[in-house]
Amino acid sequence: MSTEKSDKVSRRKFLAAGGAAVVVVAAAGAYYALTSQAPKATTTSAATTQPFQLGILLPLTGTFADVAKTQRDGVLLAVKEANDAGGLNVGGSKMNITTVIQDDEANLDVGVRRFKEMVQLNHIQGLIGQTWVPMAYAMNEQVKTTPLPYFPVCVVSSDALKQGTVSNRTWVGMMNTYSIGYAAAAYAIKNLGLKNIYFLARSDSWGWDMEKGVNAAAKALGGQVIGRDEAPLGAPDFTPYLIKVANAKPDVFIFAQFAADQTNVLKQAYAMGLGKNMKLFAAWLTNVAAAGVPPEALAGVYGLHFFYWDLTDFTGPSDVKQAAQQFVQNYQNAYGTPPDSYAAVAYLATKELFRAIQLAGSTDADAISAALLKNPAFNSVKGPATWRIDHEPAYVYACNVVIGKAQADRKSTWDLLKVVGSYGGTDYLPSLSDLGYTTSASTTSKT
Repeated sequence: MSTEKSDKVSRRKFLAAGGAAVVVVAAAGAYYALTSQAPKATTTSAATTQPFQLGILLPLTGTFADVAKTQRDGVLLAVKEANDAGGLNVGGSKMNITTVIQDDEANLDVGVRRFKEMVQLNHIQGLIGQTWVPMAYAMNEQVKTTPLPYFPVCVVSSDALKQGTVSNRTWVGMMNTYSIGYAAAAYAIKNLGLKNIYFLARSDSWGWDMEKGVNAAAKALGGQVIGRDEAPLGAPDFTPYLIKVANAKPDVFIFAQFAADQTNVLKQAYAMGLGKNMKLFAAWLTNVAAAGVPPEALAGVYGLHFFYWDLTDFTGPSDVKQAAQQFVQNYQNAYGTPPDSYAAVAYLATKELFRAIQLAGSTDADAISAALLKNPAFNSVKGPATWRIDHEPAYVYACNVVIGKAQADRKSTWDLLKVVGSYGGTDYLPSLSDLGYTTSASTTSKT
């Protein structure tokens, strides 16, 4: 199941469209309430002000529901932890957090309508959400005129971060598609010594922006893209594309396909014996996607993973590993399964919203953004990071590099991958000048 649809959104602009944690349910069935899914919070009497109303807007039914539910659970875990600690310290008073959960159905009209309902009926003061990229673009447009802090928890294109496009109130916690392409190619070239690349894009902004990153890494690091092609989302047969790959004889085959398409690419590549003659590199993996690939087809395949739950083989600092392990344990205790990438980004984004509120001493959206720009460095379940002026973080460990495990090497249902490295820093990010920012800029547009 893909978390990105082939969107028809402009690649240069966003769409404009018109736990003491309490899950608030509106009348007439307008709201999607899932109180049984929230981790149970410890009762506290510390709050002395009205609670902070946090909106959660995700496609909880339909194509993206499985991923969306992990995102929801990541948010609710962060809310529970904050409330268990006594709530948010805002201007000297304690403020508990309540949540309003809505299903956007991955439908722009529905999503915008339900956002407005949450604002007008429930008076939400912040928004976390989105699995489907076009909905994130639409919400970005909404918060330009409705002053709320907004943290989309999905992959967006680099164009979405351009000066004048991203709202001053929008903060994107996950890697963008350009950065995914850059990191995948850079790791292949620098760490695996694989300089001749064949890239298969997807015929939309997801694939095209990723291709920009692959090309930039190859140019910067002495690699070469010796062939490229693109396939539409949901292509029924990848064999014609894979025959071209085989004939090109690259060192590494990097492909943008995700979820069901990714499964089909790997199945068909395995049937053709493609991996015997080159390395296969899935640019973007998640637990849910990897679980859909037969073990024999996944074994030996490289990929990037925003947050993989088992860091046994992670060689970074012990405190980074411990923070990740604590999150994994807390999530498993609450929900019975390890967290996926999208649960992790939802959790860390919610934590960052709470940190910003307390730094600002206010729930005002623009004060929250100013606080993040003034205090950009933060620690997360992925280790240290720093917000840039384009409202995306530069992570020291932006993603785990993983390799697929054979069935004989797996110890449990979710023991799918092995961490063999990581990628981070700043070179994987699009340059600020390319995004329209000057080196002296300290903020983005006022809306």
